Amino acid sequence: PCATQVLSESNLATSPHSSSSSQTITMLPPKYTRSVTVTAEDTAINITVRYEASKEEDEIVEVKELREGESHTFEEKSEDMGSWQNVRKILSIKGQIGEDGEVFEKVCETDCEGVHSNLHYTVHKWGVYSTSR
Repeated sequence: PCATQVLSESNLATSPHSSSSSQTITMLPPKYTRSVTVTAEDTAINITVRYEASKEEDEIVEVKELREGESHTFEEKSEDMGSWQNVRKILSIKGQIGEDGEVFEKVCETDCEGVHSNLHYTVHKWGVYSTSR
């Protein structure tokens, strides 16, 4: 089975040394994570993770409440594309620190340098940090 990658401005780069009449088009590598682990270091949090789908209406959203000191891994998911399976990349994590605390959102792609099997985020009372790739 072979998948076709759609070329768009987000995954293409043009060479800065190319002339206007002939540009070299280069595919940039994909940037996403297959799973995410979240640790509530020193406060309770509510976490929402959003998985991509081929159609926006088919996106998956998972919600988990973590007590102080708990961790949870949002596992890899796939989408049936007929004759092949597509890994659903995790688009973002969103959460609220405590019951009335700060709301935050992290776009996972910004913490990726290629394809990752797991990103680990640690949430503290004062913020969210990506701790390992």
